[in-house]
Amino acid sequence: MPNRNQARYQPAISILALPGTGRRRAAAWLARLWRARDGATAIEMAFLLPVFMLFLLGICEFGRALWTQTALQFAVEAAARCAAISPSLCTAAGGGAMDIPGYAASQAFGLSIPASAFIYQPNAVCGVGSGVAGSGGAQVTASYAFQAVVPQLVPVDVTLSAKSCHP
Repeated sequence: MPNRNQARYQPAISILALPGTGRRRAAAWLARLWRARDGATAIEMAFLLPVFMLFLLGICEFGRALWTQTALQFAVEAAARCAAISPSLCTAAGGGAMDIPGYAASQAFGLSIPASAFIYQPNAVCGVGSGVAGSGGAQVTASYAFQAVVPQLVPVDVTLSAKSCHP
């Protein structure tokens, strides 16, 4: 003969199969679940944390790109100025001979940009007010492929470029 407690612990599927009683219990359970506030913060965090992290990493990547562009522009300006004023003093770090691209690469502080990214053109015509061809200034251009820390965040290839001409 079954005990009173055995009837009480029957599987829940049989309660849902009963007409009316199981549906009321299921509806009550769903209503109680809807009103429950336990874990709401964890769920909100799970939804919003990836968005905030993408936003934060995007700001960092944009800042790095802007810093790289500024350093690249400074390097070409310094190299063009040095080449126009005193080219014999424009040497790469540790070098003795004139090396304008190497000098430009050494002027990109905090970055390891290769000297091959810089192009030096002597006797360039700088703007409208420059002299005749052959008596112009020094022009230095640079082109650098920016590498993102998180390539999945910035899936496009970004090439930064800078140009300076010093008469």
